[in-house]
Amino acid sequence: MKNFAEELAYWYLRFNGFFPLTNFVLHRQDLLSSQNADADLIGVRPKFVSEEIGGNHLDNQLFKNFNRNRNIGVICEVKSGRTDPSDILMAREDRIRYALKRLGFFSDEKVHYHMERLENESVIRGRFHEVGKVLISDHPSDQPGFICIQLDHVESFVMERIELFLPEKNGAKHFFESDILQYMIWKKHRSE
Repeated sequence: MKNFAEELAYWYLRFNGFFPLTNFVLHRQDLLSSQNADADLIGVRPKFVSEEIGGNHLDNQLFKNFNRNRNIGVICEVKSGRTDPSDILMAREDRIRYALKRLGFFSDEKVHYHMERLENESVIRGRFHEVGKVLISDHPSDQPGFICIQLDHVESFVMERIELFLPEKNGAKHFFESDILQYMIWKKHRSE
């Protein structure tokens, strides 16, 4: 189950053309740790993705880090409270490797090479693909090796998309399997 911050982050990625996967379990047998863990969100955005309603309305804060003419993968960590660098799971080598393998952009031989680079860099570039580590947090963060985006910005982007396409979103609100998104659409529609 996603918390409210993870749910907002899910729709932020979704409205930016990603196909997100939530709570991706990182099984302990493949990790250095003895504990299971999860990646809050991982997502893939094919370079030719298109959507009739608002498909070209992308967030520059995220996409200034990527080449939109490539397939893009993200490994996203979401924090709704203060961000302690030691709490960021996706800064660990074993977890980065696991998530990179799941994205499926690179062969096993290439995963090791890219994983080492992604430990310290926010975005790595392959020949056809790019992968970035994204940290969405409630407080301003300058975590090295991550694209850092504030939760307030994520909420504003989602609300802006609802406002831009309110008739379409309101007419389809019950098809979104998200209580928080249905509520945001309903609330905006009532205020019009």
